[in-house]
Amino acid sequence: MPRTDMTHTSTPRRWFPYLLLVVSAASWGANWAVARAALQEIAPFALVFWRLLFACAILFPFAARHLRDDLPVAVQHWGWISFFGIAGVAGFPMLGYLGLHYTTATNAALLNTSLPLFMVPMAWLVRGHTVLGRQLVGLALSLAGALAIVSAGEPSAIVSFAINPGDLLILLAVALWALYTVLLHHRPRMHSLSFLFFTLVAGLVFCAPFYAFEAFSGATVTVNARLVAAIAYLALFSSIVAYVCWNLAVPLVGPNVAGFFNPLVPVFGTLSAVLILGEQIHGYHLAGFVLVLGGVILTSRS
Repeated sequence: MPRTDMTHTSTPRRWFPYLLLVVSAASWGANWAVARAALQEIAPFALVFWRLLFACAILFPFAARHLRDDLPVAVQHWGWISFFGIAGVAGFPMLGYLGLHYTTATNAALLNTSLPLFMVPMAWLVRGHTVLGRQLVGLALSLAGALAIVSAGEPSAIVSFAINPGDLLILLAVALWALYTVLLHHRPRMHSLSFLFFTLVAGLVFCAPFYAFEAFSGATVTVNARLVAAIAYLALFSSIVAYVCWNLAVPLVGPNVAGFFNPLVPVFGTLSAVLILGEQIHGYHLAGFVLVLGGVILTSRS
């Protein structure tokens, strides 16, 4: 059968990358509330380890036929595979779940809107992307919004450094994710499922020593239906569906445009936190979100 001429891209196909970004945001948004609930039964590094292990088991049957063909490429580019596995697949949730021990799922979700605050300077430094005046204003707004959230609307908390350490860990996780996204154009050329599986394995290997140390330090796991369901969600949606969609969309639209969709993460995350955990929304949450959203629009608008 002759191949269809795709020279003229149809409107649905043009919108497809943006749909992928929405699915990613929804999957990652609920991640914070689900993980916060699971952390009542399991320690942070153990949760990441089992999330990645489940994800490998779920993904393997679908990726198996591509893995043999792509293995030589993975071996050749093992350094980049390791980087993406450590920074994005393991490091981001490890810092994030550790932060959730000290802060709320609402804060974690809202602080993820600060992604352009890190991504735009990194894209300038690493990829030579031009930074415009309005983007600098946008970064200032994003910073003000992030500070409003981490200080709970009390500027004196910033001056006295009375900031929740969990919020700082979340911001560090976001910075690590920004680096992952900016460098995603270095992704080895292989099937997307192969790339995800190899990075999951790299992340699993990186996480294992932290999980072992945590276990030997006396951390316990309470196995019940709620925990199994939470890990299954995190493995399927947060570790597979979201990453496949993100990894496919970012090279098509660019990291700065992808960052524009990040405010959808706290929308889904906040709704999940209210529905699953019964968390409260405060005025400083809304003020911080509005400031960061304004910053995102300024920094990401073409």
